[in-house]
Amino acid sequence: MSDSFEVETKFSIEDLVRLTGLTRRTIRFYVQKGLLKGPEGEKRGAYYTAEHLEELLRIKRLSEKHVPLKEIKAAADEVEVNPDVGRISVCSHICVGSGLTLVVDHSAARIQGEELKALASEIVEIVKNLKANGEKND
Repeated sequence: MSDSFEVETKFSIEDLVRLTGLTRRTIRFYVQKGLLKGPEGEKRGAYYTAEHLEELLRIKRLSEKHVPLKEIKAAADEVEVNPDVGRISVCSHICVGSGLTLVVDHSAARIQGEELKALASEIVEIVKNLKANGEKND
């Protein structure tokens, strides 16, 4: 298994169609109506991110509950105040000591594999030192 990971996953519109069950036409309609941010990049280099996928899944869930698109858009505009509420993310849980876990949200932290390993190693050392100092004081 590789220790490195891609911070930002890139999806083609075909990937979004496969993952959401929505049609290309529907996805483009949502972009046109302002429910979904347009793709990153341009023309053949255009791609969608995990944020696009999350938003499409949210729109799909609400649409399936017969929530009008106008209300979905209004709710999305309100969520902009606190964009982390209801956000789906990929996280790593790294044990750094007995009962201690470092949780890293890859999309928010933007830490690459080697940087993450170095950070975790430093935290492990801090935990060891704290534990050793605590045992000296007992």
